[in-house]
Parts: sequence; C-alpha cells; structure tokens
Amino acid sequence: MRSFLAIVKLTFRNAIRSHIFQLLLLILILSIVLIPNNIVGDGTARGYIQISLKYSIAAVAFVLALSSVWLGCYTMTQDVESYQLHMVISKPVSRVTIWLAKWTGINLIHFLLLLVASSAVYFTIIWQFNRQDFSKEEKAKITNEVMVGRRVFYPEFPDINKLAREALQKKLQLTKQQGKEIDESPVAQERMLNDMRREVLSRLSEIPFGTVRVWEYNNLPEELKRPLYLRYRFYVNKIATESQRLTNGMWEVGVPKLEEEKGKNVFEQAKLKKYEFFLYPLTEYPEQIMCGVFSERVLPPVIIAPDGKAKIAFTNTDAQNASLFIQRSDGPKMLLRVTGFTENYFRAVFVICIELLILSGLGCAAAAVLSMPTAVFVVISYLLFGSFATFMVSTSFLGGAADYIGYYVGKFLLLGVIPMQNFEITHFVANGELIELSLIGNLIVSYFILRAVPLFLIGIWLYWRREMGLVIRK
Repeated sequence: MRSFLAIVKLTFRNAIRSHIFQLLLLILILSIVLIPNNIVGDGTARGYIQISLKYSIAAVAFVLALSSVWLGCYTMTQDVESYQLHMVISKPVSRVTIWLAKWTGINLIHFLLLLVASSAVYFTIIWQFNRQDFSKEEKAKITNEVMVGRRVFYPEFPDINKLAREALQKKLQLTKQQGKEIDESPVAQERMLNDMRREVLSRLSEIPFGTVRVWEYNNLPEELKRPLYLRYRFYVNKIATESQRLTNGMWEVGVPKLEEEKGKNVFEQAKLKKYEFFLYPLTEYPEQIMCGVFSERVLPPVIIAPDGKAKIAFTNTDAQNASLFIQRSDGPKMLLRVTGFTENYFRAVFVICIELLILSGLGCAAAAVLSMPTAVFVVISYLLFGSFATFMVSTSFLGGAADYIGYYVGKFLLLGVIPMQNFEITHFVANGELIELSLIGNLIVSYFILRAVPLFLIGIWLYWRREMGLVIRK
C-alpha cells in the first residue's frame, strides 16, 4: 500500500510539471472566470442562464477530457522513456500496482480540478443570476423551468416503418389500377419505401390549418398532486429559425371519465380501469404562440388517468391559414419536477467523472505498450471511431448498398467502441431536464464496465508482459 500511495504522489508531481497540463489548467481557469461573467445571451433571463450553464460545463468537461488523455499517455511513457521504471520494477512492486496507481493519481487530480471548477461555475452562475436586473416574474420562470430537475415524458410515437409500408402498398395498388408499370426490383422497392418514410415523417410533423393533432402519453405518475408542465416549440411554414412569427392555436386536454356499463356500480367500474377521455379547451379563445422558441404552460394533474395515460390536442387556427410544424425532439413533452437544480447539476458533474475515468484509462492502456505520440493517436482514433459509428447508425433511411454497409459496420463498431458524445449532458442541465439515475447507470454498465474495463485489463496485461530491456532512447 505504501508503494501504491508513493506512485500516486509521484504522479501528482509529474502532472504538475507537464507544460501541456499547465497550459490546459490555464485554459480551465480562464473558462471558469470568463465564460459565466461575459455571457450576454439573447437578452432574456432564461437565455442568459441556459447559455452560461451550457457553455461553462461544456468548456470544463472538454478541457479536463483533453487533459485526461494527455496525462494518461504522458505519465505512462515518461517513466519508461527516462528509464526510471527500470529501477522501480527491480523492487518488489508489481506492474499492475504501478498501472493502477498512475491511473488513480491521474483521476484524483482531475476529480479535484473538476470539483473546484464545477463548484466555481455553480456559485458564479447563482451569483450572476441574483445580481442581474431581471424582474420577479422572469426569475420565477427561470427557477421553475431552468434551475430545476424535471422528468420528461414524450408522447407515443407511431411505427414509421409500418405506416410507410401500408402507405406504399396502397400507392402501388392505385398505380396498378391505373395501368402504369412498376419497377419491382429490390433496389427500386427499397428506394420507394425510403421516400414513403420521409413522406410519413413529414406528414406527422405537420399540422395543417384548421386540423387537430392529438398526442397520447403513457407511464405518467398516478395520483399526482403537483402540476405538470407542457413544453413545445412550433414552426410556421417550415422548420427553420428565420421568418418565424406569432401564430394562433388552441390547446385541449383530455379529462378521463369512467365508462358506464350497465349492471355495474361505480366501484366495480373503477377496478376495471375503463376510462374515456373527453377533450376540454384550456382557453376560451385561441391563444397567441411565438414560433421558433420554446413555450410552456401548466397542466392540471387531473388529466392523468389511473393507468398513467394522458391525452392532449392542439388545433391550428393560424391567422394566415399556414401550416405549423413540430419536430419530435420539440415535443410536446410533459415535464414533472423531481429534484432541485443543485442535485441535477452535480449529477451532470458525476457523469463527467465517469467520462474522465474512461479517458484516462484509455490513455494509460494505450501508453502501456506504445510511445507517447502513438498512444495519443490511437486513443483519439478510437474516440473518433465511436463518433463515426454513431453517425453511421443514426440514419433512418438506407438508400443503397453503401448505406447498408455503413449501417452494419457502424453497428459492429459500437459493440466495442465508446461514443463519448453520449456523455454530453449539458443540454439536460441547461433545459432543466432531469438527468435520470437510469441514464447514469446505463453509462456505467454499457461503457465503463462492458467496454472500458476490458480495454484497461488488456493494457495492464500488455504492460505486465512488456520487455523493458527493449526500450532504447534514440
């Protein structure tokens, strides 16, 4: 244990002496000081806090991630190339102990920096928020919408592939009835199916003038005593940030009522949980809604049925008879307060800790058998493979053989690589959305335990088997 702690202490000392680490530390300090204190935002309290949170946390995570990779490679190769490790392994100290001690030392120094940096960002944003000249209404809105941790419930989304196949089948039947020829080759059929998928997605995102769009939700908390919040963002004419304006529309909520059955009393019907939703408007007249930005409104908890279902509807009454569009990521989603801002914020910090553990371990594993530049190159390449693989499997449309090859190659790569963009959680904190414990657990199991730890073990084994007598400084 004494040798383990001695190596940890030595790792601290070597890290501080590294000029690259000193440069990254300077950038980290500047990020903490300059970003929260020089953010202008969009002129609103909400925009100021959101941008400050997002940029500050992202900057801290990015700098520490670079530092973790660099120090992981630097500390493992420095002792080998300077022949210091040749003296250490001549003593009764296991190479496994050396590897683990160096990895521990790198993580301890980064955890300390992360704790100081994240705490500084937290208190700076709180201080800036309190000193800004925002109205009480704006501050109350920010406290309720941004500086909070709210669970998100998305509406049920239909099976796009099933709808596309059904629509394509009807289209082909109509074409045959008209006496037109159809290209029945597999490539042509797949291309037509992809076109139909795009058409179905476009149809689902559009709300034409005068029509009603209904959304259904499942797994909402039963017997809720607190209000729900409806969050949404519409676009008028097209999904683009420019040329957006005020529109009109009316929201309706479904209130569940027991379905009456002859011969059964109210208590027997309640046990069967047979309910019917009746839509009631939230306002007497259509309300004005600003397109291109998120809007929120409060929903009464009585809209949730005893089986956790809910239903809402929206009627497009645009003054210029234009169509409205809403993307799946823009809602409408229901939000429920679960925790406060502080807990949600430090959940994000914990996710960054997991990311740093993985990155430093990858650096140490690669540098266990490679030179410094080669180890850095291998780690960066591995991380880029994760990003590319995620991009290749994210497409919803496969138009040809190349698309299929790329898709399945990406699926295969994701079995072993770690897409670090999955650790990007700044948007959760900036939007006041809860970082679920299930998400954190999935990151730990899927990426740290199942992917990173095996690579660490391979690096330790290669380090243990490495012949130090072959290391010659040129």
